[in-house]
Amino acid sequence: MEQAFGVFMMLAILSTLIIVHECGHFLVARFFGFQTPVFGLGLPFGPSWTVGKRWGTEFRIHACMLGGYVAIPELGDESNASSEVFGVQLSPFKKFPIWQRALVAVAGVTFNVIFAYLVMVVMLVALGKPIPQGIFVNELVKTNPIASKAGILVQDEVIAVDDKPVKTAEDVIAYLSTRKSTPVTLHLKRDGQPLDLAMTPNQDGKVGMALAPKMQYVKIDGGPVEVISTAATELTTQTGQMVNSIGRMFQGVANNIIKPGAKGKDGKPEPGIENFHGVIAVVKIGADFASEDWRQLFMFTILISMDLAIVNLLPWPALDGGHLAFMLIEALRGKPMEERAQGEIVKWGFLSLIALMVIVLVNDVQAWVKGDLDFKKKDAKSAPKPDDKIKIQNVAPLEPAK
Repeated sequence: MEQAFGVFMMLAILSTLIIVHECGHFLVARFFGFQTPVFGLGLPFGPSWTVGKRWGTEFRIHACMLGGYVAIPELGDESNASSEVFGVQLSPFKKFPIWQRALVAVAGVTFNVIFAYLVMVVMLVALGKPIPQGIFVNELVKTNPIASKAGILVQDEVIAVDDKPVKTAEDVIAYLSTRKSTPVTLHLKRDGQPLDLAMTPNQDGKVGMALAPKMQYVKIDGGPVEVISTAATELTTQTGQMVNSIGRMFQGVANNIIKPGAKGKDGKPEPGIENFHGVIAVVKIGADFASEDWRQLFMFTILISMDLAIVNLLPWPALDGGHLAFMLIEALRGKPMEERAQGEIVKWGFLSLIALMVIVLVNDVQAWVKGDLDFKKKDAKSAPKPDDKIKIQNVAPLEPAK
């Protein structure tokens, strides 16, 4: 029942983020007088249902509800103008300056950022600032009973391993990985009392327990100004970490392509294309968080909204960043790119994006089947936090019609 609630909440959150993104494009486009013949929820494939028509826009719901789009034909090159889009007849095209088209293109990203900020403010007002308070045993793994046999209990707090104090679950994992088949002593707290337990990790450096930080929500001292300032600071910090993570991900994938099996500075294998995950992973992991502690959905929503904004700005055809890239070329050249060249770039860019979506879908299904998306089955690993660097690819606001 809790899992079903979590899945429902995640689907509702993703749908909301898609609508927010597309409303940004739609509202700014309408403000400047662009045509918006179709507003669709879902990918424009297969059957669809028209739910209404207003302001010169036909609102549709598609069977493949993995994204959304707003058709804005005048956002592209007017030389490619046709008489209809998705079966809707168009009026004669108008010529819009680059700055207006750029504002329409970036509006979806802007709305995602604004929405993330507003959710951050609501979280700080309603709950407070989330601060990790220690590392706790979240689950004992039956298939690896080392920790259980040593006397570890769920809700035990890990203070140190041997003589090494630990502050994060990653510290515990890293230390145990260096002590494979070697006895260690875990220094714990149980009901506020210190406790030392000895155990020997297996040949993989695992002891059969899942760890997670316990979040404490601390109210912000001060008035509305302090809350608004703290929300901006927190969002900036989280976004900076996400940008760095995305950069490392792409750099690692590139290194792996150039030199298969390459390892990073920490000695761990560089990430590969198999590490890219999408909407199924988002729903599964988010549902687990919802079932464990619904309050974590606030931060999860914030991070996914910012992730969509960042990925959408990548200069890739069919994404908002692709439109901006074409506009930049047009501004530098003083005229649009040749129709044939732009058409080829858009075609192959869109096909590559579809191919990436297929890869991401396969990765998600494989990870789900193997249990890699279920943090309760992680053996001697931390339960994934909402900001864990599992790359969530932008399969939501896919907008091929713009």
